[in-house]
Amino acid sequence: MRKQPYLLAILAGALALPLMTASAQDNSTLESDIQVLRSDLRAQKTQIISDQLKLSDAEGKSFWPIYREYETELSKLNDEKVSIIKDYASSYDTITDTQIQSLADRTFKLESKRNDLKQKYFKKISKAVSPKTAARFIQLENRLDLLLNLQLADSIPMIQK
Repeated sequence: MRKQPYLLAILAGALALPLMTASAQDNSTLESDIQVLRSDLRAQKTQIISDQLKLSDAEGKSFWPIYREYETELSKLNDEKVSIIKDYASSYDTITDTQIQSLADRTFKLESKRNDLKQKYFKKISKAVSPKTAARFIQLENRLDLLLNLQLADSIPMIQK
């Protein structure tokens, strides 16, 4: 986990930059950039998880299909996150209290959905492989999520006073 997270963090930072300059870019170009970056992030993440979990062949046969399901569901939540960031970026200079309240509500709901998703897949992985493997997966997921969020936080400006 020492070498590869830097690549993941760099990619996450690269994701935030086009989002914050959304108004300056053609929407189709922005969407294309986001999709490429997200694909790269998923590939890096899968490699990190594979390297860290060190699953046997039998464990891998049980784990990876569940992981793909998880990633499919997580991708939908990440779409919501991108939408929230885009909405913030597009109204940054003129944001109103009403818009801020809406963004906050959407962010809190999204965090809740992410936690629910992790709980759901902790149970699935526990049954299919083992509770230890499920716990290690959630630990990795949390660490990677923290790295991405730290990079995004560094790239997204605070609301103006």
